[in-house]
Parts: sequence; C-alpha cells; structure tokens
Amino acid sequence: MSRELQKTNQVLLVVFLVTGYLVIFMQARLTAFRDFTGAQLDLLPGMIVFAAMVFQLGTVILCAAVFGLLFDSFSANALGTTFVSLAIIGFFASRYRDLLLSEHFTTHWVLGLIASALAPLISYTLLRLQDVKPMVAWGSAWHWAIMIAGGGAVTPLWFKIFNRLDEALRYKELPESTFRQDRQIARGRH
Repeated sequence: MSRELQKTNQVLLVVFLVTGYLVIFMQARLTAFRDFTGAQLDLLPGMIVFAAMVFQLGTVILCAAVFGLLFDSFSANALGTTFVSLAIIGFFASRYRDLLLSEHFTTHWVLGLIASALAPLISYTLLRLQDVKPMVAWGSAWHWAIMIAGGGAVTPLWFKIFNRLDEALRYKELPESTFRQDRQIARGRH
C-alpha cells in the first residue's frame, strides 16, 4: 500500500467488514484460549489500526461503529462502549497516519500494542462515567497484559493479509510499451 491515501477499494472494505464480523463471532464463541489463560484476546483494535492507515476517516468510523456495536451485543458492555473506544483509536491513528511509518512491521506491532492497551482503558473509563463498576482486581493486570500482547502480535498479520488482498483486488495499470502502434516494420532483404 502506498503512503498516500488511495481511493477506497470497495471489495476490500466489504471483506474487511465481513472479517471483523467473523472475528467478533469467533471471539465470542471459541473459548479455548480464554479457558486456558483466563483472558480473552481482543483483535479489533489492530483491525481499526489497519483501517486507519488505509481508509478515509469516515470509513474508519463506520468500521468502528459496526465492530463496536457487534462486539457490545455479544458482551456485557453497555451498548456503544466499544464503539467509542475503537472510534477514538481510529481517529487518532488516522489523524497522525502521515507521521507513522506504516510500511514497517515494527510500526504495525507497536501500534497494535498501543491500541490494544488503550481500548480497555477507554472502555473502563466510559463505564465508570456511567456509574457502572466493572469487576477489576489485581488479576485484571494479567488479562490486560494478555490482551496487549495478543493484539500487538496479530496487528502485523492484519496488515499482511489485507495488504495482499488489496493488491490482488486492485486494478493494475499496464505500463506504456515502447512499441508504437503506428510504426512500420521493414521486411525483406536490403
């Protein structure tokens, strides 16, 4: 993906939204990792970081709304809590996209770590502002560390998968040939 913002590939956006739906469903349905570690991975902040680097701000907020509302419908969160946290992350990542080296693995990893660390903090703050008292104890630090590590590890994978998919789906212009159509070829012996 080039550094400048390209026109949104509509097929990539649809595949991205469907992938987000599947990720949310799998996070809610598959509990083997949660049963083993006691913590659930949150893969959505990494997807929002990818969206912020590739799509326009309106599309990023749309993705945050769809993912956040779907995630909240599967969780015990108040409806809209995850949307606000993903929208804040997407807004700031999109706002400062030009300052970030979005082509590098390390940048993807660090952005995934930061987004995965901030998303639960923003959600917690929103819940506290609504006078909801989430169950937070010392064991929550372990859950938070698992969420940060998992989100950071998966974010470069999102970039790799969706960038490859974008290249496969995007129309590629052929370079102009040096052969002119109006040129005559002299045949025969001279």
